[in-house]
Amino acid sequence: MGSSGRRAEKNKDNKDKDRVSRLRFYGDKFVLDTVSGSFYRLTPTAGFILKALIDGKDHDQLAEIVENRFGTNRSSATRDVELFLSELRSLEIIENPWH
Repeated sequence: MGSSGRRAEKNKDNKDKDRVSRLRFYGDKFVLDTVSGSFYRLTPTAGFILKALIDGKDHDQLAEIVENRFGTNRSSATRDVELFLSELRSLEIIENPWH
């Protein structure tokens, strides 16, 4: 990927960080979207991924940190992260990659 592609990816990750910062956690199991007013119940993995996004981790780092945190293999961690990011996109909490 060229430098302009890396900048575009970094900008998307920054926008996603801004968007997930609208979430307010209630313990480890619940989160409120302060923009939509929607309230969600989280799995431990989902909560961990959301907090990692808020802490500024980019999408490429998520599978690695999920793998390390939960002791799973890379393919399972990648699948879990991609499924969860897809769900966040469908809820418009993070951007679709084609926008």
